[in-house]
Amino acid sequence: MEFPRKSVQEVEIDHLLAEEFACDQLFAQRFLVGCGLGSMDFATTTVIVEPSLGGEGFGDLLIQGEVGANRVALLIEDKISAAPGVRQAKRYHAYAERLRAQGWDAVWTILVAPAGYTGERKSYDASIDLELVETLIVSKNTRRQDYRRSIIHRAIRKRTETGVKIPDEALHRMKSEYLEFAATWCVTKGLAFNFPFLRASYYDGDSWVEPIRHARLPAHVTLRHRLWTSVKEPGGQVDIIASPADERERARFVENAPEGAIVSPFSRGRGVQVSLRLPEMRQASGFNRETTSAAFSAMSELVDWYLHNGHDGRLPEGSSR
Repeated sequence: MEFPRKSVQEVEIDHLLAEEFACDQLFAQRFLVGCGLGSMDFATTTVIVEPSLGGEGFGDLLIQGEVGANRVALLIEDKISAAPGVRQAKRYHAYAERLRAQGWDAVWTILVAPAGYTGERKSYDASIDLELVETLIVSKNTRRQDYRRSIIHRAIRKRTETGVKIPDEALHRMKSEYLEFAATWCVTKGLAFNFPFLRASYYDGDSWVEPIRHARLPAHVTLRHRLWTSVKEPGGQVDIIASPADERERARFVENAPEGAIVSPFSRGRGVQVSLRLPEMRQASGFNRETTSAAFSAMSELVDWYLHNGHDGRLPEGSSR
């Protein structure tokens, strides 16, 4: 299972918050009030950075404490510029249930993130803006207080300057169904296409499925499927790409292009591609078997075209006509 890497700023803030919880007993109470949970007279007993979620990856912070005679735990997820973890909130909730089953009286899942961050905020029990957390760090030593607050301030500023990408769950679901269908289709048709692995997350604009390889194509020739192109010209597209391509190969692509295909440069002229247009497939409509089948048929057509027209007659080692 793949888990997203954390940004440097997030790691730094994880350790900053861990120290605040461990060294300032009143910090937890201010923090919980900021989360809308009330102070509960929470007293921190143990702070764990990057706790194991019991086979479901790792969290950011586990704060164990007491409220009177009750044992209470806070599972905290810190997000700034890294992508929201796929199903991370569900992992937190699953682990919270395990802790309750082990005898904890209360377990809260909490998201710490900038005010403008949406992500999976509503999937946690509570959340608190990072801008507010910055003000909760207090110290009699003004220099220490300003320095520690500046760590959060710099992280927020960097996030504002560079932005943050929010994973598109609908697109992830569509590509998951796409790749599952591709595997079945290849077995059923007896074809040797090799599709990319499903990534942990996708973002709006990740319209390509690439690279797609075929056993009979040379290493420098690949396929890709663009699920959608643009609002102005709605449609999908399948390409066969040769890169790098010498002058002879580029000429063959132009001279022998299939009827109705579009020939264009690739990678600023380093290569060349032949494209076939298709209906588009977007997140709103979801996965479409007919459109995907048409795309796979177009890929097969482009492979056959290349083997008979697009190259100089040499086949990759181990292939046969």
